[in-house]
Amino acid sequence: MHTSQHTTAIFGVAALASGRAAILGFTMPVWTVLLGALFFGQPLTRRSSLAALAVVAAVGLLLADELGALAGRPIGVAVMLGAAISWAIGTLMMRRAQLTLPVEALTVWMMLLTAAALWALALTFEPWPRWQFSPRMWGLLAYGVLMNYGFAQIIWFSLARHLLPATSAMSVMMVPLIGTISATFIAGEWPRWTDGVAMVCVMAAIATVLLPPAFWRSLRRR
Repeated sequence: MHTSQHTTAIFGVAALASGRAAILGFTMPVWTVLLGALFFGQPLTRRSSLAALAVVAAVGLLLADELGALAGRPIGVAVMLGAAISWAIGTLMMRRAQLTLPVEALTVWMMLLTAAALWALALTFEPWPRWQFSPRMWGLLAYGVLMNYGFAQIIWFSLARHLLPATSAMSVMMVPLIGTISATFIAGEWPRWTDGVAMVCVMAAIATVLLPPAFWRSLRRR
């Protein structure tokens, strides 16, 4: 599932604008809740259902200005949704798998096997790279290998192993939230009102699954 997620995401980003691809990719929490209830025996609780609805609302708001552009890219949309579904299935399988390897070793092996599969696909469908990259490009590659596909993956697999699937899935919704905020400082992209409301929906989804049940019971007693 790790290989299929990365492969479909790469093709999805190539077919769509990166922002639109990211929005579609982060429908993963919704698929985690739905697939978990349908095929993995996960209870469809009120909290997970409310969190999934909040994510749907956030994604809908972020896609509001992009629907016209997405309408002409049905294959890209389908591929990116496939990446999100593959990510959701992998999250559910990680939680249920009986593993003896530590998370760090598991991450290394999964990334090595994924890299081997992607290199095979690249050699089949892509020209051989010239490796004449700028210093900025080498820096981005180093960041991707060490942080995005290294440190961050270890954290993610730890979450997927030790938290409920719906909880771990909702927790990654902080990623587009941080991306929206940081884009203001890095790229000068000021958020619109829809971005602000989407942020509130994302925070509501995360709070719904991460705050302990005792917190909600205390609110009802007031």
